[in-house]
Amino acid sequence: MKYSTLLIVLLALTTETVSIPILIADPLETTTQISQEEIKVKVEEARSVYLDYYKDSMNLDRSINMLEEILEKDPNNVEAMILLSRVWLTYGYTKAPNDKEKIRVFKNGKDVGKKASELAPNNSDAHFFYVSNLGSLGAARGIIKSLFLLPEIRRELELILELDPNHIYGLGMNGILYYALPSFIGGDLTISEIYLRRAIKLDPNLTILKIHLAKTLMKQDKYNEAATMLKEVIDEDNPSDYSDWHINKETAKDMLSKLEKRTLSSPYPSDSVKLSTD
Repeated sequence: MKYSTLLIVLLALTTETVSIPILIADPLETTTQISQEEIKVKVEEARSVYLDYYKDSMNLDRSINMLEEILEKDPNNVEAMILLSRVWLTYGYTKAPNDKEKIRVFKNGKDVGKKASELAPNNSDAHFFYVSNLGSLGAARGIIKSLFLLPEIRRELELILELDPNHIYGLGMNGILYYALPSFIGGDLTISEIYLRRAIKLDPNLTILKIHLAKTLMKQDKYNEAATMLKEVIDEDNPSDYSDWHINKETAKDMLSKLEKRTLSSPYPSDSVKLSTD
């Protein structure tokens, strides 16, 4: 992913060191005193805290603080930037209480993701978390108000799949984009379903993909297939992302309940809306 420019980092360091006597080591030199092994350990500690966010939402705040401290010491650490961008994305969807806060949070994730992708232009994950925050920022502002972001989002998604044709999250986000867009600007439920099924084939245990596939299927009136996807999320016993599965499971239960109520009240019962809960 491409973001935070080296120039900004250098300017920030310059303003911090203007009044420091020449005999004191420059901040850039002090970062070299921290071993890369120690930094890797700290990044993994932050990752572990983040992955426990389902136990305590404050773990999102803790991991953000940990990662920002790492980046103060090692400003060009791409791995820490990518993880921080991911944490901000999760924060926006699971903790931000309103659109105003979501806009702030997703902007933070977008900015740090952009820096990572600029430093590591061939890193598909850096591009993914940048464009995920960018797209989420647009959604929080409103799709119509954010149409100017669409070309950038599409370029980034194309680049992700050029770098890694089997990037599971990249495929999934393409599916989400084709679902979310109105048809008059390129939305297409059939294409959405194709992308999401490709991603699920690569990782059948990544439950967020099945949540979005269920939404796409419901919009096509494929209620039985949607119900199957939702029950697979609820019954998943080996989730690829355990922390997200806790959230997705509750989402799937809520969606399934609403789907069952909707189909039971339908004046035109048919095989396509007959749900089995066996």
